[in-house]
Amino acid sequence: KPFPASPARAGEAGKGFAVVANEIKELAKQTAAATQDIKNQVNGIQGSSENVSTAIGQITSVIGEIDSIVTTIATAVAEQSSTSQEIATNVNQASVGITEVNHNIAQSSAVADSISRDVGEVNLLTDDMNASSSKVSESAENLSALAGDLKEMAQRFHI
Repeated sequence: KPFPASPARAGEAGKGFAVVANEIKELAKQTAAATQDIKNQVNGIQGSSENVSTAIGQITSVIGEIDSIVTTIATAVAEQSSTSQEIATNVNQASVGITEVNHNIAQSSAVADSISRDVGEVNLLTDDMNASSSKVSESAENLSALAGDLKEMAQRFHI
């Protein structure tokens, strides 16, 4: 039987139906509110995802710039290392050159000492020669005086 047999029962059933309809209406409102809330949350998540995606793009860009800077620094360090190696090689070569110069100076000093000794010996020999020359000169003067005396004596006998 689709309809109640008595009017009192129809009123009670109508009240029950109204309560159920109100409950269904309230559930529909809650479902609509929950659906709107879910929609808002999905929109928020989509917005956050876009923000995250943008931030990841920016981070990727910054990482690219950092990579470029690191590459530039690595190149500069390699060049600096090469330059430092060249400087070390040049300093080593200069050290070898200075050692050779010091050796040559030591040899020159030894030769100068030898020359100085030789000059000293020459001076001594020169002094000896001067002394001998003085004796020869003195002897020549004495001989010249004796020759003069002999000449005088010889002239006395020839007259």
